[in-house]
Amino acid sequence: MYVLEYKQLHIVREEQTKNRTCQSYRWKQAAICESREPLEAIRSAKTRPEEWRVVPMGDSAAEN
Repeated sequence: MYVLEYKQLHIVREEQTKNRTCQSYRWKQAAICESREPLEAIRSAKTRPEEWRVVPMGDSAAEN
């Protein structure tokens, strides 16, 4: 199984000396499929495909 994920801005709220925020990214799930090809087609159709990724899900990463 494969997961289509997109990158979402995440600001960590913690006190620091100069810069009070730390900007980072989180990957959010958008779709799950048995085959990688349909998810790659969706990703390539997006306006910013570099902010999307297709990754193996859980135990299927160990199988490949």
